[in-house]
Amino acid sequence: MRQNNDITISVKHIQTYDAIAATGSTIAAAADLGISQSNASRLLHQLEVYLGVRLFERDKNRLSMTREGLQLGPEIRAISDRLTALKVTARELEQGRSLEIPLRLAFPASLSVTLVPRLIKRFLTDNGPVRIEIASGNYLAIERMVADGQADLGFTRLPSPTAGLREEHVMPSRNICVMHRDHPLAAQQALTVPELKSHDLILLNRERPVRHELEALFYRQGLRQRPAIEAHSVGCACALAAEGLGIAIVSALLAREYATLPLAFVPLEPALGVDYAIVSSDRQPLPKSAAPLLQYLREWA
Repeated sequence: MRQNNDITISVKHIQTYDAIAATGSTIAAAADLGISQSNASRLLHQLEVYLGVRLFERDKNRLSMTREGLQLGPEIRAISDRLTALKVTARELEQGRSLEIPLRLAFPASLSVTLVPRLIKRFLTDNGPVRIEIASGNYLAIERMVADGQADLGFTRLPSPTAGLREEHVMPSRNICVMHRDHPLAAQQALTVPELKSHDLILLNRERPVRHELEALFYRQGLRQRPAIEAHSVGCACALAAEGLGIAIVSALLAREYATLPLAFVPLEPALGVDYAIVSSDRQPLPKSAAPLLQYLREWA
């Protein structure tokens, strides 16, 4: 059989071959594919012309593989299997459920061990299998991961010094005083800076912008004492406070993740606001799998 280079082979040709090989009949194959028997025969003929060999022997209404068909069959079926897998992958991508392309998240340590596992569990329960990668770091590192395309969504503190970010969701908060529930000041409705004098304070380390804002507030209110303990994260500060080691001054939004500890949460006056945001890169679109996770974060804050 001569090869005809004018024929263009499509997915339909491969699907038709696969159906005929499985059923041994163009009639049965046509029924499986939802096409006419004549169309199935035409597609098979075109594939044979394109390959330059006869794939099936015709015996009345029954087709049987030729020697060439037996030899080429596994390769043609491999193409069919690959096309099916490609279609499945494309559908998963469209639905945001691909195991090939991960959803990459970057969160501070305090949330990576509290909020994030809950969100991921809910996400996988509601949306099926999706490959997820979670990174952690300080806010600047998170912003750089997102801006450089190493993370799809990141949690950061505003204002952000990093260019190339898009704010997907802004979460206002304020600083509060966190202490053991048996602390003498735990029953207060609010605490002023002068009332913190003579009490051990737990503050975030000096690398945090919020630390400088707190110290400026303390200075204006006449509080000069050094913190008893400096903590590297909100989670660490809350855990120290839960041991009765002092009063931690941290964000209410992040501190509430530690509400199961024996802690009291008292607003700090005057209010010192702090805003957070879920950010993405403004240079590339978000994967579709990010949409439900963003919705969960909006419900959280």
